[in-house]
Amino acid sequence: MTSGPVDSPTAARWGHRIVIGLTVAAFGPYLAPGLRTEQVAVYGAATLLCLVGLWLRPRFTGTAVWALGAHLSLVAVATIGVVLPPENHTMYEAGDVVAGFDNIVLPLVVVAVVAMLVGAGADPARMLRGVCTVTVLAMAANALIAVSSAAGVESDLLAQFRLFGEGESVADRAEQLGRYSGIFNQPAEAGVLYSVAVLAALYLYQRQVGKLAVALLLLSVGGVLSVSKIFLLVGAPIGIAYVILASGRRRRLVAAAAASVAAWFTADAYLDQWDGQRFAMRLLPGSGGDDQLGLYTAGRVGGQSSLQQAVDVMTTLSPVSGMGFGGLRVAYDNGWVEALVVAGFIGVVLHTAVLAALAIGWLRTRSHRPESPFTGALILMLIGASTGLPALTANRCATVVWLLLGLLLLVRADGRAGTWWQRPGRGQHRQPPAVVPTPVPAAALSAGVRPTR
Repeated sequence: MTSGPVDSPTAARWGHRIVIGLTVAAFGPYLAPGLRTEQVAVYGAATLLCLVGLWLRPRFTGTAVWALGAHLSLVAVATIGVVLPPENHTMYEAGDVVAGFDNIVLPLVVVAVVAMLVGAGADPARMLRGVCTVTVLAMAANALIAVSSAAGVESDLLAQFRLFGEGESVADRAEQLGRYSGIFNQPAEAGVLYSVAVLAALYLYQRQVGKLAVALLLLSVGGVLSVSKIFLLVGAPIGIAYVILASGRRRRLVAAAAASVAAWFTADAYLDQWDGQRFAMRLLPGSGGDDQLGLYTAGRVGGQSSLQQAVDVMTTLSPVSGMGFGGLRVAYDNGWVEALVVAGFIGVVLHTAVLAALAIGWLRTRSHRPESPFTGALILMLIGASTGLPALTANRCATVVWLLLGLLLLVRADGRAGTWWQRPGRGQHRQPPAVVPTPVPAAALSAGVRPTR
């Protein structure tokens, strides 16, 4: 059997530092109009690793072949719209080709960085813990920023994290309704990463009740203050299911109960002072009038919905291969509609194939280890979140999501086809070494001595 790369102390140290740096960069400010910290970090890391010769090291799982293959095919189809742009006779202008290209390509670059690091001998288990830790801490800090905003504390610094201070952002308009998303320009983006952080905390602190309780409390408060339907209707229910269904549930139940009690007292003391209370309460079943679906989807679903307008436009312009990376300046807050605009109906099929490949890959690799329910919950959340946001390509979200997917499902560290956490002795729950009976000479056996273990 051919052996793969052995964990190297130097590679492990640098791999850990690089993925932590990329995760921190995902929460960084805009450096210039249209230029985010995460873009500089991701493309810079990929360039550096290629220059030192690690571009020959990546090893991928079978799941990656299908998922990344479908995503690469989407890139190829979107290129058609750039090389041979269809005639646009509608009222909608073409979008930014460079920004659209970055949205589609950045996930591939993130996975390539992870694959190069693991292929060079970095420890994927340590890297995964680093990404999870930074994500939980960053989103907990973001929740505190949201609390301060809700209390009336204003900061001009937040504008640097949203749109480089250029005009009124989506977050500014959302705050007028009592929705506070911290550093994020859209409450939906905050909702995705609050959901990811909840799952990461449940995985990371499953044996540390105190840390888990504090993390769940802060992340829940932040998610509620954002009034993100992705968090409230997708992430939170999946998190609850994770607590109840995954193995080793006792400590998680205790932590969740403690966080719930603390949240109840907090709500009892401050809920009436929150100006977004009425907006959030409308999400309760039966509280949104006759059009509950329209409320849950923010008007994105229905005959006159914003998403339907995008679909109608594309069916008249370029329904097969789409408009290319730039797309159109029309609302498509949905992963499938984004794929339709960028790469046509072929893109819709390929986007579905990416999500299906991830789900099937997890189903085939699931096991008793804690990485397994974490992976499944993450994929299920991404599928649900994609109905309200292009969760696989959204700003900030894409870097964190694909770092986790790469480490959990797409990259392998040795010659085997499976994920690293399926190997004995890897992951949070390490299997004890097999005990081999001590051989006893025949003379001792005749004297009545039994083999020892």
